[in-house]
Amino acid sequence: MEKEYFLFVQGEKVIVTKEVYQAYWQVTNHENQLNRADRQKGLLYAEAIFEDGDFMEQVPDERMDVERIVETALQIEAVREALTHLTPEERDIIQRLYFDDETVRGVAQRYHISHPALIKRRDRILAKLKKLLKGI
Repeated sequence: MEKEYFLFVQGEKVIVTKEVYQAYWQVTNHENQLNRADRQKGLLYAEAIFEDGDFMEQVPDERMDVERIVETALQIEAVREALTHLTPEERDIIQRLYFDDETVRGVAQRYHISHPALIKRRDRILAKLKKLLKGI
């Protein structure tokens, strides 16, 4: 059974992909880290000034852009769909270069081809993906 990922948006549970979930929490954790650093430096926030909450209720929460989260999720799904139309070798090359952060030279050695040959192959694969994404 695959794990279900979700975020709460305006109090409602929204199911998202693992990538969207991770991206959201990466940004949130980074913001929290920056806020902690600011507090350690003694910076003052508007929330501390307006303790009654009236002012802050009028300010929209811009930290979470729901449209952008949904748009990103749709783009990720489109890329996933396009990747299914690649050959296993093409998918492996893309996986290694863009998801596993392997170097072009390292992947070229794995396939026993030259560095420039892998770059040409990568460019052809990316052009194929671009064409597939336009069709989705």
